[in-house]
Amino acid sequence: MKKSYLSAVILAVLSVPAIADTTIDNMFSEGGMDVQLRLFDFSRDFDGASKDRHDTSIGGLFRYNTATVNGISFGTSFASSNKLWIDDSKAVYSLLGTGANGEHENVNRMQEYFAQGEWWNTRFRVGAQEFDTPFMNTHDIRAIPRSFRGFSVVNKSIKDLSLSAFYITDSMGWNDSNFLKINEAVKADLVRDRRITANTEVADNPVYILGADYKLPTDVIQTKLSLWDYNMEDVFNFAYAKLDLSSDIGKTNIYLVPSYAIQKSVGDETGGVFDTYQYGIDLGAKFAGMDLMLKYGETGDDALLAPWGDEKVVIMQGVQAGGRANETAKAIKLSYNFGELGIKGLKGYIYSGEFDVPDIPGSKINETDFSLGYSLDKWLKGLSVRARYAIVDKENGEDYTDTRLFVKYNFAIGKPANKPRR
Repeated sequence: MKKSYLSAVILAVLSVPAIADTTIDNMFSEGGMDVQLRLFDFSRDFDGASKDRHDTSIGGLFRYNTATVNGISFGTSFASSNKLWIDDSKAVYSLLGTGANGEHENVNRMQEYFAQGEWWNTRFRVGAQEFDTPFMNTHDIRAIPRSFRGFSVVNKSIKDLSLSAFYITDSMGWNDSNFLKINEAVKADLVRDRRITANTEVADNPVYILGADYKLPTDVIQTKLSLWDYNMEDVFNFAYAKLDLSSDIGKTNIYLVPSYAIQKSVGDETGGVFDTYQYGIDLGAKFAGMDLMLKYGETGDDALLAPWGDEKVVIMQGVQAGGRANETAKAIKLSYNFGELGIKGLKGYIYSGEFDVPDIPGSKINETDFSLGYSLDKWLKGLSVRARYAIVDKENGEDYTDTRLFVKYNFAIGKPANKPRR
C-alpha cells in the first residue's frame, strides 16, 4: 500500500514537466519549509502498584511544500522524537516508541508525502497527509501528531461553506514508526477496551468521510453548523453534528455549543456489535480576558469507538474523555488571558471534571487540570513554553498525577509551507 502511494506521488511529479516544462525549476526553488522544534517532558505518577511513566523527548516537525505550478504542488514532512534524560526504570509515556522489551525508543519517520492539485476552488490531495476532522484528526498533544494516508478533497466554492470528502486506508499514531492499516488501528482500540479478543479479524476496509462546515450569514448571532459522517464497511458508521452559537452582549461574548453523535456497528459487524450515542453542550461567557465554560456530556449504552483523535464533549489531560458506556461527564473550565493585566503572551486555565457511570458503583472519576503557557515572542519570535498538571482521583482504582512540560520554537525557511489542514 505504501508503494502504491509513493508511486502515485512520483508519477505526478514526472507529469509536471509535460504540463509546465519552463517552470519546474521554480516549483522547488521557490518552495518553503516550516519548522517546529519541540522539547517535551511528560510524567505520570501512580499511587499504587502501576509502573510510573516518564518520557523526555527532543525533536520536531519539518514540513516542506513546493511552490504551485498550474495548480500542482507537492509536500512532505519529517517528524522526529528522540530520547533525552531517560530513566529506564519508568515506563514509556507515548512521546517515544516502545521497544520489544518495553524500552524507550526514538521515533523518526516520514510524516507526510503528498501530491496536491488546486482547481475550481477545490483542493485534491493524495498520499500521506495530516488533516483535522471532528473524529479523525492529528490530535496534536504529544511529540508527534497523528498522520493518515489516502485521498482527500476539500471544496470552498460557496462563501462560508467548506465541503470535504476523504478516503483513508492507513493511520499512524503518536509514537508509531510506520503506518498501520485502518482495521489494525480499530482492532488495537477494541482489544485495549476488551470489547473483542486479539484473535478477532476486523474487516480490512477503508474509512470514507463526508463533511460540511457552514458559517451562516447572520450578524446578531454568529452561527456555524458542522455535519460529518464516517463509514467503515462491516465495522461502523458514525454521524456527528455540532452547532456553534455566539453573540455579544455589551462587552461579554456568550456562546452555546450543542453536539450529537450516533455510532452503530454495520454489515458483518466484525468489530463487535454496538449501538450508541453521545450528546453534549458547552455553555460559556467571555469577558475581561476570562472565559468561563460549563460542559455536560452523556454517552449511550456502549462505549464510543474513537481511535484517531476526537471531539468528545469533555476531554481532559489525564485521559478522562467521557466515552464509557452509560457515562455522564460534567466539567467547569475557567481560562484567563493575563494580557488584560499587561502580561502579554501569558495564558492559563483551571479545569475540573467529574465522570460517572451511575449504574456501576465505584466508577466515579474526578480530575482537576492546571495549565500555564507563555509566548516569548518579545524575546525570540516563535518561542513558547507551557506547563500542565493534572490530579486524577478514582473512586475505585489508582489515583495519579500527570505533569507535562512543553518548549516549542517555530520558524520558516523560504516561503512558509502550506500547512495541511482541512
